[in-house]
Amino acid sequence: MLRVMRGMLCVAALLAFGSAKAAFPEKPIVLIVPFAAGGPADVMARTLAKSMGTKLGQTIVVENRPGAGGLVGISGVTRAAPDGYTLGMAGTGAMVYAPFISPKMPFDALKDVTYLTTMVSTPNLLVVSANSPFKTAADLMAAAKREPDKYTVASAGVGSSTHVVGALFQREAGIKLRHVPYKGGAPAVQDLIGGQVDMFIAEVPAVAHLIKAGKLRGLMVTDSKRLAALPDVPTAADVGLPKVLAAGAYGIVAPHGLPNDIAAKIVEAATAALRTPDVVEKFAEQGGIAQSSTPDAYRNQVKAEQGRWGPIIKAAGITAE
Repeated sequence: MLRVMRGMLCVAALLAFGSAKAAFPEKPIVLIVPFAAGGPADVMARTLAKSMGTKLGQTIVVENRPGAGGLVGISGVTRAAPDGYTLGMAGTGAMVYAPFISPKMPFDALKDVTYLTTMVSTPNLLVVSANSPFKTAADLMAAAKREPDKYTVASAGVGSSTHVVGALFQREAGIKLRHVPYKGGAPAVQDLIGGQVDMFIAEVPAVAHLIKAGKLRGLMVTDSKRLAALPDVPTAADVGLPKVLAAGAYGIVAPHGLPNDIAAKIVEAATAALRTPDVVEKFAEQGGIAQSSTPDAYRNQVKAEQGRWGPIIKAAGITAE
């Protein structure tokens, strides 16, 4: 009888353990977004969070923690418990560029997080004011070659993706521009419209609506194919710069050490959400291309991008302020 009771207790314990594991998520999940509320990245994060939450049967709360090009937010993710209740939206700036720019990285981009899935890709656009004398990228490059250091290129700050991609553009075009860093993309765009700077290379979500409104002119998209929303803007290859391929890539990460079963549930929900027509459409409205991947593919992508951009950043002498 005693053996039977012990056996029943063991079975009950195993069932309880299995139920506990299957219960994830039992409470709301926090998605840390390392960008300000209201911007394109935030809008896309909230869109995904809502869809993922529906699929997981639990609320996903977006928490904005902007600062240091995304390092503040992702640092918060690395310090959280690896239980699946804290996730982060990681961008190219923090995971690819920062390791070569920031002298004091608060985390190891390849070791201190669990990569889950890619989320969205946003190509860049070379833009000028609608009143600019440059009608094409060829016009701009010809003028810059005739008069090195005369023309200015804005960025959202030293070490930002706009700064790094701008350096790649100059290298491939064989031109030298004067870099004018701003504290964010918004003031850079305002000065571009006002004629205080000559050009800006920004992610599509930041400037596409201004091109459509006739305030800016798109001269080049840093992608291998033209944008459906802006079909008249030529690709880098179209203007003779096939190596100027650059896109802001964002994905979902978690603290290092996340259990595989929990990771699998999150990836399954995220993948399903990213294939939902409503999510794809809303991302496109913000200039983003929805995409998903396996955890290994995402980590390998970041590692490969580090290998590509590290030498470019070092050659350009880009360091954090």
